Amino acid sequence: MDVDSFLVIRYDEIYENGAGELIMENNYRRKKVLLWSFGSDEWEACCEVLGQFFEGEEIEIIKTSFAAYEAGLHTDYSQVDLALVTSSEWYYFVKGMLPEHVPVLCLKYTITREHFGKIEEVSRSETVSVAGETAWHAAYQLRLLEGLGLPEKAMKVWSPGLPEEELCRMVLIAGQAGLKETKEHEYLNFYGHGVPSTDSLVQIAMRLEMGRLLQKDFYKIYDSCVMPSESPMMESIGIGQCYAASMKKAVNGVMCFLPGDRISYYDYNAASLLHVSALELVGKRLADVFPFLKEYAGQPQEFGEQVVRFNERDLIFDLCIFPSRDSFIGYIFISDYKQDCERELRLRTKVLQKVHAAKDTFETICGNSASIEKCLEKARKFAHSQASVLLIGPAGSGKGMFASAIHNGSMCSQGPFITVHCGTLNGMQLERELFGYEGGAFSGASKEGKQGLLELAHMGTLFLDEIGELPLELQKKLIWVLQEKKVVRIGGKGAIPVDFRVIAATHRDLKRMVKENRFYKDLYYHLNVLTLELPGLDACKEEILPLFGHICRKKGYLFELAPEAVKCIQEHQYKGNMQELCNCIEYLRSLEKPVIALEDLPVYMQAEEERDSNLYRSADKEKMEDRKKREESPINAMDPFIQEAIIRNTESQKQIVLDAIQELRKGGKAAGRRSICKKLQEDGCYLSEMQIRKVLELLQEEHKVIIGKGRTGVWLP
Repeated sequence: MDVDSFLVIRYDEIYENGAGELIMENNYRRKKVLLWSFGSDEWEACCEVLGQFFEGEEIEIIKTSFAAYEAGLHTDYSQVDLALVTSSEWYYFVKGMLPEHVPVLCLKYTITREHFGKIEEVSRSETVSVAGETAWHAAYQLRLLEGLGLPEKAMKVWSPGLPEEELCRMVLIAGQAGLKETKEHEYLNFYGHGVPSTDSLVQIAMRLEMGRLLQKDFYKIYDSCVMPSESPMMESIGIGQCYAASMKKAVNGVMCFLPGDRISYYDYNAASLLHVSALELVGKRLADVFPFLKEYAGQPQEFGEQVVRFNERDLIFDLCIFPSRDSFIGYIFISDYKQDCERELRLRTKVLQKVHAAKDTFETICGNSASIEKCLEKARKFAHSQASVLLIGPAGSGKGMFASAIHNGSMCSQGPFITVHCGTLNGMQLERELFGYEGGAFSGASKEGKQGLLELAHMGTLFLDEIGELPLELQKKLIWVLQEKKVVRIGGKGAIPVDFRVIAATHRDLKRMVKENRFYKDLYYHLNVLTLELPGLDACKEEILPLFGHICRKKGYLFELAPEAVKCIQEHQYKGNMQELCNCIEYLRSLEKPVIALEDLPVYMQAEEERDSNLYRSADKEKMEDRKKREESPINAMDPFIQEAIIRNTESQKQIVLDAIQELRKGGKAAGRRSICKKLQEDGCYLSEMQIRKVLELLQEEHKVIIGKGRTGVWLP
């Protein structure tokens, strides 16, 4: 048996007899301290310290290991007074073998002040390597040093498998790193896990009820030779967590198992997720507790992440095995599948809302006409369903607003709202945006790969705007996604499950496109479940002025409309629907005028007869005054502003026409009304031939041009 016994010293026990007399009796019962580790070589430094700490006391130290336990070399644990384990992973396993009253302590470790001083001095100007037998062992020691006060940036983890050229000049060796000393490096020995901290010695003395040990010279000298633990960090971090961190694994609960698949440890989170007690876990074999792990029993391979059903809960099990001292230790990282999905959705939605936000609700959609009210009523009902919605209407009719409102009124409102503009990118670009790609899938692809919009829409709404523009090849792939509820990235092999609601919008006749083989019938029927046809502005003239006012108030624009301008805005044919109306408002706001007259409206909105009458009024001030008296509108007090605007507008038109005449004549061309009109259009100015005729008449009255007869055109005097 791997057992060392030493320091058997006689001590006296004093007790009181029945007569109240003090009796001193020799007692040769030795207190027993059990040292438990994975391998037999982990206690060398610790035994040296404990031997000097217990010197002169009647203590029996029993040093054993899991390797001896598995070989059947068991010792008598019934008389043990205290058990010490090298790490938290052994706590429950050893606790289960001892009587209930026997305490088990997880040793805390530290480093000598001499070594710490050397490392601290070197770290001021260069980096120090922390070498361990594995990356996670080295990371564990690095965290210990960080807890003692060394900055993390001053240290670098090294483990076998990495090039030795990456070692820094000073190397702190923790455990069996397998390094051979060279002249180029300065080596410091970490003594396995380190040396016991003074905190651990205090706990040992208190548990054994031997406080006198702390008064001895050895403890005082030892306390001055080792670094105190300044941070409680390592009390809550086991090597399992360090392993998970080094492998970049998400961890909720941790379990540990040993060769023979015996479970040795679990943390509080694992117990909470599994809803099992220590008696049902510790010391049991994996397959006995988790039947779905039976095929992996005894095999040093990774189970990988899998969703399993256990105690009526869906849990994610990630089983990992790594070699340790010619054997292996296994870890199981456990998390709640549902909670993970909900957490991912919350976080992803918060990120996506910064870019992909559903801003409109049914309350923000302005409209009182019968047609709009009917659309809103139907859309509210559609929001309660999870079926696909197809929005049909001319460009600018508010399809995006209705899609946003339906999402915000649905069960998906807490999920992402992803908009795909099907007509803005070519086929290849759109495919990359929709489906995403794996790293290196094509020339120029990001090494990390990229999530597609279909993935991002998971548990939310996918809005396919202008679906009629989607190329046939992508239509076919989209059909598969909608049928299978899975996405395969470009260059990827595995299918990624997705679940989202689809809202599509188009101004095209999809049914006709299906007949013309320009749109897949299967996709049409996938999308055309709940159909909503939206009217253009021309179909609900009564909505134009309320919408105009609503948009102005929303944007904080303050200006009034003259009666003629009001009439023109309401009667205009809005081929661009809402977008054209918004453009008109932005144009009028840019004029920075308190009152907008008819002449201030964009030229394309003014009726021919209105423009002609404006020209006549600008030339006849008396008629302007008569008009001023006749009109009773409250804004008539602002007529001087309107008059000034009309005059400015007319003078501007005169100068534009004069400039056009000069350029035509310089080029040797005739300057008739038609050629002037064409020239102005090329320069981005739109005046009708009727307007140009009136302007030319005014210019002739001012003797600035000469209007020739017939086809002689216009001349400059």
